[in-house]
Amino acid sequence: MMKTMRSVRVYRYRWVVLISLINLVLAGSLQWLNFAPVGRIVNAYYRDQIHLRFFNPVDLLSLTYLVVYVLFSIPSGWVIRKLGMRITCWISSGLIIFGAMTKTLYLTSFKTVLFGQILLGLAQTFTLTGITEMTSRWFPIRERGMAVGIIQASQYLSLALVMVLSPLFVVRSQKGIEQLMRMWAMISIILAAVSAVLVRERPPTPSSTFKQEELQFGHAFRLAFSRRSLRILIIEFATSWAVLMTVFIKIDEISEFLGFVDSNGILAVTMLLFGMVSAVVIPALSDRFRKRKVFYILCALTAVPGSLLLLSGDITVALVGAAILGGGLLASIPIGSQYATELGHGINEKVIQAILQFFSQLATVVILFVTTIIKERYQLVLPAILATILLGSLVATFFIKESEVIVTEDERLKALIDLENVQH
Repeated sequence: MMKTMRSVRVYRYRWVVLISLINLVLAGSLQWLNFAPVGRIVNAYYRDQIHLRFFNPVDLLSLTYLVVYVLFSIPSGWVIRKLGMRITCWISSGLIIFGAMTKTLYLTSFKTVLFGQILLGLAQTFTLTGITEMTSRWFPIRERGMAVGIIQASQYLSLALVMVLSPLFVVRSQKGIEQLMRMWAMISIILAAVSAVLVRERPPTPSSTFKQEELQFGHAFRLAFSRRSLRILIIEFATSWAVLMTVFIKIDEISEFLGFVDSNGILAVTMLLFGMVSAVVIPALSDRFRKRKVFYILCALTAVPGSLLLLSGDITVALVGAAILGGGLLASIPIGSQYATELGHGINEKVIQAILQFFSQLATVVILFVTTIIKERYQLVLPAILATILLGSLVATFFIKESEVIVTEDERLKALIDLENVQH
């Protein structure tokens, strides 16, 4: 039976829309952890304003951001469907601008800064929830995986910028915190404002003849968790992500335990440097050899000794451990994301990614909360707790079956791609 070629048109403006989404992700993410690399200084700055037994200011700001996402991620999908993507992006941009200004103008008031952080967390919820919807509207099938990958990579970029630039501003000046927040506020406001101006609802004509099914989250959730391997992978993926984020949130406290005198960010930069390299190399090898499980296990296997080396108390050994830990955990994210999609074959891919994202943030809330309330010998036991969690995750990976449909994105959608004659 002859296949009918279907013509679709894509517009150059899709790249402008992609930049708009990247800007929103960057604007929100830069505000999430901008205090983490200089936690000691920030905690001292707000010492007299917060009197909680377990939570210091940096922990509370980071945790609040995550809790907002967990609470509003599912309702935000309803808002997007009711109001549309363009209005939702305007709301997100407005929340980012108002939240960043609030944190900067009222920097000396921790309660007001916390309120600004809540607004920023809500903005990021709308942004992350709408990524797959917006890319599916503007990009043809063959480009969607690339578009989503670029947007996700911008989250890594925000982490790298924060871990490098925050220490430079704060350590070198007594007014470093004020200068730091003005800088991040200016960047976030500009990025959000540009996005609000550039974003569009949808192209004049559809970018693809492939119709995405509606997001039936409840049914897909039950179906995903009925598959044993996928269920284990979701939990393991979320746990690994949570450990990675907890390390970044607590990075300056870990640095203090290891003997780093200043909040110079070298530990985090080492993790990111090796992690971003492995996040490219290891997934590429996984595609090349058509194996997911062995490379996913490799990531989990390297993360355990990496976390244990942070217990050494020796700066050089700890830096080696940070490199190994970052390499293992950051590489596990792209592999795990694709692995879950393949194990969930037949389930809406957008739902699979939404589930991974939701449980990753939820796991981060749980692990961050648990590690934070252990206060008496906190710095000593934190790496040990994280190493134990990673060891449990490593064991779990052996019970996940190999992907039976391991293919690249283009191959997976080849039949649909072949039916589309894309006109530029």
